[in-house]
Amino acid sequence: MAGKSTKGICYFCGKSITKAGAKKHLMTHECTVGDKQACMLVKVESPYLKEYWLYADIPLTSTLKSLDTFLRDIWLECCGHLSAFYWGRYDKIAFSSKISSFSEGDTLSYEYDFGSTTDLKITFMGTYFRKKQRAHANLLARNDAPEYKCALCGKLAQIVCVDCMYEDDNCFYCEECIEKHMDESDHEFTLPVVNSPRMGVCGYEGDGGKYDFKKILY
Repeated sequence: MAGKSTKGICYFCGKSITKAGAKKHLMTHECTVGDKQACMLVKVESPYLKEYWLYADIPLTSTLKSLDTFLRDIWLECCGHLSAFYWGRYDKIAFSSKISSFSEGDTLSYEYDFGSTTDLKITFMGTYFRKKQRAHANLLARNDAPEYKCALCGKLAQIVCVDCMYEDDNCFYCEECIEKHMDESDHEFTLPVVNSPRMGVCGYEGDGGKYDFKKILY
């Protein structure tokens, strides 16, 4: 696919950062005074679509269920599919497992939807202190949304033709050209271009703008 992005944005300050440099940068925003809350800094990325990644914090007292809820909310939820966490590829871990049971450097595999599966890799990046709050997980940094060009006119695409998606890379269309494409083909299924590794899969239509960039105000 064209338009891949390897950079992202810090939700604290709006600075452009890389995935590799995100941890070092986020540590400059760690809470060092006042009523602090111990969390785990978590990196989540697609193992196959490297342009999709994010960093979040989650309290050590929370469980994998809270992380599952966050991942569904920002990247995955479409039809209430099942999901699972694994050590390696096949050793399933209970959703009740506490975040505190994992150590810096531990990695998990995650699957959402056991039919049209979206795979994720989770890396625990170490203890991170934030201002005490109720939120189970905060988005701290996220990849810039990749941009794709319309296969017909070359303008910025907003629609992906799902029928074309598994045939070649020319599956993206602008809102004007998608109608022409559908008229000239026997294709019927389209979905919006969204900033998620689940783009174009099942009925996924994005997070509705809930996780668009807004500075963290603490």
